[in-house]
Amino acid sequence: MRFIYLIILSGTLFSCSRWEIQKSISDESFTPQKIDYAIQSGNETNQQKLRWTPIFKNTLSLGFQSEHIYLKIKATNLTSVNKLILDLGNPHLDFIRVFEEGNPEPIKEGGDFIAHSHWDAFSKSIAFELNWPAGETKTLILETKSSSNISYLIRFYSKETFYLKENLENTILGFFYGTIFIMVIYNLFIYFILKEKAYITYSVSIFCNLLLQMYLNGILNQIFTLDHPEIHNRIGSVIVTCSAITGWTFAQQTLNLRDFNPWSNRLIQGLKFIVLFYILIPYAYLPIEIAVRIGNFIAQLFVVSVLVVALVNYSSGNKQARLFLFGWSTLLFGILMYTLMQNGVLPVNVFTIYGNQIGSTLEAGILSLALANKINELKEEKANTQAEALVTLEEKVRERTKTLDESLNLIKKDLNVAKKIQKTLFSDIKTSDPRIHFHSYYQSMSEVGGDFYDLTQVKADYYRIFVADATGHGIQAALITMAIKAEYESLKMIYDHPDDLVFHMNQIFINKYSNIQTIFTCSVCDIDLKNKQLFYASAGHPDQIHQRIYDIKLLPRTGKIIGLMDHTQYRLIEHQIEEGDRIFLFTDGIFEQFNEEKELFGEDRLYEILKENLKLSLDHTMAKVLSELSLFTDGQAKQDDITFIGCEIQSLG
Repeated sequence: MRFIYLIILSGTLFSCSRWEIQKSISDESFTPQKIDYAIQSGNETNQQKLRWTPIFKNTLSLGFQSEHIYLKIKATNLTSVNKLILDLGNPHLDFIRVFEEGNPEPIKEGGDFIAHSHWDAFSKSIAFELNWPAGETKTLILETKSSSNISYLIRFYSKETFYLKENLENTILGFFYGTIFIMVIYNLFIYFILKEKAYITYSVSIFCNLLLQMYLNGILNQIFTLDHPEIHNRIGSVIVTCSAITGWTFAQQTLNLRDFNPWSNRLIQGLKFIVLFYILIPYAYLPIEIAVRIGNFIAQLFVVSVLVVALVNYSSGNKQARLFLFGWSTLLFGILMYTLMQNGVLPVNVFTIYGNQIGSTLEAGILSLALANKINELKEEKANTQAEALVTLEEKVRERTKTLDESLNLIKKDLNVAKKIQKTLFSDIKTSDPRIHFHSYYQSMSEVGGDFYDLTQVKADYYRIFVADATGHGIQAALITMAIKAEYESLKMIYDHPDDLVFHMNQIFINKYSNIQTIFTCSVCDIDLKNKQLFYASAGHPDQIHQRIYDIKLLPRTGKIIGLMDHTQYRLIEHQIEEGDRIFLFTDGIFEQFNEEKELFGEDRLYEILKENLKLSLDHTMAKVLSELSLFTDGQAKQDDITFIGCEIQSLG
């Protein structure tokens, strides 16, 4: 409502200055003393035989006429200048020829079939600049033809006064246009906040109506289509059609016709389809005269249909129809006045010419309130629904929580069983051999994990360590480790060298498990105490460590990940071993852990800790690594499973 008050106040303030300008304009302008009009009959071309009918005002509206219309204008120059501008007050006459009585040759020609840039005066409506000595009386004959409505608002102005009048009218129109455009932006803004489709539909609707008004007032031709008369004469029907379609869509959404009144929703949907068919297919092939008349019919059909639907919905108790009907009626009334003027039912005056602008401005504010009211009602309905739902929500939550707790307890029991089963997969070497010492550590990220290791004495003086890291975490990865365990057990005592063992592991998983895309990294390290040798092969596993006093040798990967490529070849690495050597095998979980600052623990940090604690026993050295890792992560959740195997050569005698 504040918006409407603002419009009224602004209009009042503007009117105070407008009357002074109008007084100045009236002093340097005048209307004809006498106006007669005649409608050409048949092929009659002789002006002397026309049947003239006098009119007693400077306005005339004849609606749509297929014949030529003649005007006989008698006037005396009442201004103080010798050049006058004859303003016809209509921007949509196809062509006009101006004659002086007794002269068969036209002194001026114009119309909207001529590019606006060639018009005699730069104005919204068609006007002609005439040489006319002050105080002299002349009689002019105007021959006109138009595919649009035939209407005139005839007045003579001095040149300076004419453009003063144009500026005044443009200011008035700018006020209306600006107000409507602000409402377009405002409703778009509300749409992006609330995501309510009715707002964007309304924005498009009033924008189309804004374009329609600019077309009807001649502003569109004056600014945009000034050098394209063919486009100008056809675009009006396009704009009318778009305005009707978006207006119907807005009515459907705002009144919620699909739910409240399906028959009227189907009616409007059918009208939209028919009109859209008209604009997409036949329109381009129709003569301009027919296209204009169909456009005029669509405008009137739109007015009547929306008004009837709004009234029916209001009488049926649709709450949205009250504000909609009130707001939309202002626009419909303005459109109705304009179309009736076009058809010659109403006279040409300020109210019929600018009825669109007045109605649109009021409608923009009122329908914005209607939209806001609709949103409020939807919020209220939502709040009521939520309140009703809360009555039973707590009970449902209790039931659901109980069910979830039971399911969770069952899952925990299953996971505990899975954890116990997985622990049985890991085999530690129980050896009393004083020449070698093993130590192992394993921690899964969750109840079960995807790491696996195995320590085996293959034969006297020969030990084999196997470490694998399956992709993923949790139950899925744990199931993969069971498959790895099963296949490894069948191979570990068969092949003498790590490279052969890894090769055949890869072939089994390529051929046997390819349908579930099982891949994993692994390393195999053989320690031959008798021959003082270390044999090593790795399938995509991180670099492992062979540590000597003051030196760390890396055991790099020697081939691709298991399960990735058929017939992958793996290289064998051989190292001599000495007393005091340590071999560390692990998964990437030992160094791929992060602290609060997202800093990586990293391999270099691992190497440094091993170097600094060389004098400690193997068990204490590994405990130091794990302690430093725990301090580094400072209670942060583990990002991966951790497997850490240590082996120390204590004697080779």
